[in-house]
Amino acid sequence: MFLIDIAVPRNIEPSVNEIDNVFLYDIDDLQGVVNANLRERMKEAEHAEALVADEVDRTMARLKIAEVTPTIVSLQEQLEQIRTGELEKVRRKFGPFSPDQEQALEMLTRGIINKVAHGPISELRNHAGQPEGAHVVAAIRKAFHLQD
Repeated sequence: MFLIDIAVPRNIEPSVNEIDNVFLYDIDDLQGVVNANLRERMKEAEHAEALVADEVDRTMARLKIAEVTPTIVSLQEQLEQIRTGELEKVRRKFGPFSPDQEQALEMLTRGIINKVAHGPISELRNHAGQPEGAHVVAAIRKAFHLQD
């Protein structure tokens, strides 16, 4: 039998708890349960706050990268136009190439473009959302003559 005494002063004699199969709970016992539950809820709330903070950080990072994406795309497009233009000049000068030669030229020129683009793109991503980020974007846009 469970007895709950929430009266002040108490209505049930505390010695009742010594009888077999009788359990007496009073305000102090209930307060202990409430406190234990509150501590557990606080711990879970802290865990939830950490999860939310992590997700906010990830979302902010994605938004910061999105700010520099147009510049990255412009840079890649410009470098690709230069690459294809130079390949056309070589093709006109030397005539048709064998499929193996075409493949080698493609791999070579794409590799060069990727290596040239890697530094500026890394800098754009690393400085996205930072106070100096706008200056970095402006410097790269100016250095590569990218349109606004």
